[in-house]
Amino acid sequence: MPMNCPGSSTSAKCESPVSTAANVVIANGNANWAAGRSKLRQAQDLLRRKGLAFASFATEGPGHARELATAAAAQAAETIVVIGGDGTVHETINGLVASGQDHLPRIGIVPAGSSNDLAKSLGIAQNLHQACDAIVSGRVRDIDVGCAGPHCFCMASTLGYFADIAAESRRMKGLRGSTRYVMAALSVIRRMTAGWQMHVTADGRTFHGEYAVLLVGNAPRFGGLTMLPGARLDDGVLDCLLIEMASKREALQLIPLVYRNALERHPKATRFQATSLSIRLDRPARLCNDGEVYASPVTEMDYAVLPKQLQVLC
Repeated sequence: MPMNCPGSSTSAKCESPVSTAANVVIANGNANWAAGRSKLRQAQDLLRRKGLAFASFATEGPGHARELATAAAAQAAETIVVIGGDGTVHETINGLVASGQDHLPRIGIVPAGSSNDLAKSLGIAQNLHQACDAIVSGRVRDIDVGCAGPHCFCMASTLGYFADIAAESRRMKGLRGSTRYVMAALSVIRRMTAGWQMHVTADGRTFHGEYAVLLVGNAPRFGGLTMLPGARLDDGVLDCLLIEMASKREALQLIPLVYRNALERHPKATRFQATSLSIRLDRPARLCNDGEVYASPVTEMDYAVLPKQLQVLC
């Protein structure tokens, strides 16, 4: 039976009614800065030719995919196919969990974003034909969902300078994939000053000190790179990384470590697993979930995991 992230609402209002079709397509033509529009049309044609009947809805702006997903769950849809990037998938998952329905639709993903980290973490092919084949005839995998307060995430949630990097990357629209995040990281490192005094309680363990980053992951990939190698989407735990405040020179050493899948080897990094965390900060920090940066900084956050909450066609 679906659970809700602590503090989330089960009465989300949807302004875009969805029909009672068994299969619903949520398509974001603006994914990857509108580069995905041709893929959107091709994917829908392929799905139809492969025998999948569906009702199709195009997103009209931020938050719309969440509304469509909530409505589809309320109408007892069997499958939701997301044609878009990680942001569209993120909205869809938040809409499903917030719906409060006893039975949630399965999710299929046709990757059309700039990074497609969740699809890659799940082994979903980036090739259009193969991705559509997985939706029509693929196996179902049950995956966990992370909660950061009332918000859900499937890949990772982060507080501190990693969230600042995510915010900076959104302004670099001429770059793609990991290059965009690396250039954003260089910009943030040049400007960074002090860290945050964080008090972290995780399954009975306590961490306290001046930290630059808290990364709470559910998947190995985030930001176009493998940040938490070995993390699993279906193990019922969150993989966490705390990075102590470092000098700018030490911070620059993190970048090649990320490319070598060895971020946790940095002497100021601590990795651990937990099913729940409670974080308190001495000053506001940005919050970023699955690449979405929230407008209001936070001074505290509680994390939890919802084991095997969603079914994904892989």
